[in-house]
Amino acid sequence: MKHLRALQIFGVITSIGAYFMLLMGAIVSATESGKGCGNTWPFCHGQLIPSSLPVETVIEYGHRIVSGLDGLLILVLAVWSWMTFKDDRRVRILGFLSLFFVVFQGILGALTVVFEGPFSKQFSLALHFGFSLISFASVILLTVYLFQIPGNKLDRPVLGRRQKRLAKWIWGLAAYTYVVVYTGALVRHAEATMGCGYSFPFCGSVYLPDLSSLAGIHLLHRYFAFVLFFLVVGLFIFIWRKYRDRKDLVQGGLLALILIGLQAASGALVVWTGGKLILELIHTTIISGFFAVLSYMCMQIGFPWRKKTHFSKQSLKMGYSK
Repeated sequence: MKHLRALQIFGVITSIGAYFMLLMGAIVSATESGKGCGNTWPFCHGQLIPSSLPVETVIEYGHRIVSGLDGLLILVLAVWSWMTFKDDRRVRILGFLSLFFVVFQGILGALTVVFEGPFSKQFSLALHFGFSLISFASVILLTVYLFQIPGNKLDRPVLGRRQKRLAKWIWGLAAYTYVVVYTGALVRHAEATMGCGYSFPFCGSVYLPDLSSLAGIHLLHRYFAFVLFFLVVGLFIFIWRKYRDRKDLVQGGLLALILIGLQAASGALVVWTGGKLILELIHTTIISGFFAVLSYMCMQIGFPWRKKTHFSKQSLKMGYSK
């Protein structure tokens, strides 16, 4: 159907926009340009077009413009999807998550600008990135799902006991990844990127530094990341041995394994190069893609507590289900 094809293309465009919104936020944090527009929001220094445009102002205002434009795209995508598949629960959920979190992270970003302080500089800014990540993943999943609809892949079979264990592992891994992301965001906003100097993987001869210090904040993130790496390795081995017939999970697990390896390598390079901006952006890009892949696997395996298969009335009417 032509209108579905147009919706799919629009989803791809919106997904690209969501990535740029996430990337611009990372640039703002890495360059410490968060106060480039002063304490005013949504305009810059209270002006629609700032009279002065230093680099930090261009970066911060550019982030706001990109976020605003992609927020509008997400709104259109969500409403368009809802109208096309009115009775599809998955479309409703993914559309809601995409829209809710892009609005919520925008509000949180505004509060951190207007009310400056230690809390807004560290904890709330870390939350801001985390919510942006959920919105990004939701847009990606909604777009992927729109491409799955014509292929009769709307629903998954009821999970048995062993499959439910796998589902719990994947969902738990996604939740744990989200925690690791927050520890990484805290490292950035606490300015602890070089908390361990140029030492990697540990802080020189120190293995348990004071967690209130910059070294402690940085090393805490590394420990969380190490655990994540081995969990992903274990997940892929398990899927390869027990669920090789599920190509979607095998491919997702392999991609997750590759991305977590690249994430570890990029993290080491960030430290060894003294926190180069381009490497920090690559680090952010990889973890965003990794989280999106895990979210995709969660969607493919289904909820661990799911009891029955559900086909939407709208999809049945359009002849997309078997």
